[in-house]
Amino acid sequence: MKQAYIDFIRYLFHPGKEMPLCLSDIDWTEFFQFCNRQGVVALVLAGFNHFDQKIPRKDLIRWLSFAERIKKKNATVDKKLLRVTQFFDEKGYRSVILKGQANGLMYPHPEQRSPGDIDIWVEGNAEDIIKMVLNVCPHAHYSIHHIKMPVFKDISVEVHYCPIFLGNWFKNKKLQQYINENRERQFSNKVVFGNREIGTLTDNFNVIYQLLHMFHHFFETRNNFKQFIDYYYLLKRVEGRCNQDEIRYLLAEFGVLKYARGMMWVMKEILGLEEDCLYTKPDEKVGKLILSEAMRFGTFSDIKFVQVLQQFTGNLRLAWLFPSEVIISPLFLIWHQWWRLKMARALSSTSKSSSARSLG
Repeated sequence: MKQAYIDFIRYLFHPGKEMPLCLSDIDWTEFFQFCNRQGVVALVLAGFNHFDQKIPRKDLIRWLSFAERIKKKNATVDKKLLRVTQFFDEKGYRSVILKGQANGLMYPHPEQRSPGDIDIWVEGNAEDIIKMVLNVCPHAHYSIHHIKMPVFKDISVEVHYCPIFLGNWFKNKKLQQYINENRERQFSNKVVFGNREIGTLTDNFNVIYQLLHMFHHFFETRNNFKQFIDYYYLLKRVEGRCNQDEIRYLLAEFGVLKYARGMMWVMKEILGLEEDCLYTKPDEKVGKLILSEAMRFGTFSDIKFVQVLQQFTGNLRLAWLFPSEVIISPLFLIWHQWWRLKMARALSSTSKSSSARSLG
């Protein structure tokens, strides 16, 4: 494990503290590759100003060039995000931006956050939203919680009819009930973004949502440092303003409290988050497992079959701490295919019905 990398990233959030001695051991070319995989290049570059370690010129130029591309891409994603929200507004659908650029609003310098997909939660039932997107993009691929909307060549858009789900059916039922109870509050929450208002999650809901999002990724592509840092800034933002007892209760109900305790260890020990910001007791054993898996992020094969095999064998390492999630995963994949077939029939049925009415 690259301890020097971790120490440097922690130092970025607490530059007033003593400089870690191991920074002189950093290979800056390898460190760039690590930060690139983890999605934190521009953020880490900003920390260079806090120390006088001499960086080779060729490496520094690479960091500066990449950070400038991230800044420009953020500007592009911002514009396209507004176009997507306007599209649904004009069709009479309220929407909420999930993660992504909404997370960037919590950063001291949003342009330093590496942008990703545009994830938007649209109010309405799955069938109606899928049909609406298919009218624009006939070959769009849909799943249990979202449909991909390939309207841009360089940026992926995922339209959610369900913001998050759990593979455990019993836990998922409780989660969906919680989402429905808080739905109106989320779609009513607005912030100014650029030259207009957009919907974003309320802070309390977001604390739950983003933890579940990371939990979901933990068993797929693993977590990365960008996700950790997003959560760090979210917990800093809600310090003293969230009901920690309620959060612990809900996460226990959803079956993810063990993972949350591991994440609190990462927040405290790796990023240096203050004790008051933690909503549950940290668990070192789980936290070290999360960190160990994060250090491998971005090393999966690009070949789909190999990727699935790597994911399955990798999850076997997690079974001793999360047995139910690992066991239920293949069963969920089978059920998901059944759901897709059921939705395809429903879409086909309504399409034929509409054609018959139009002919009549």
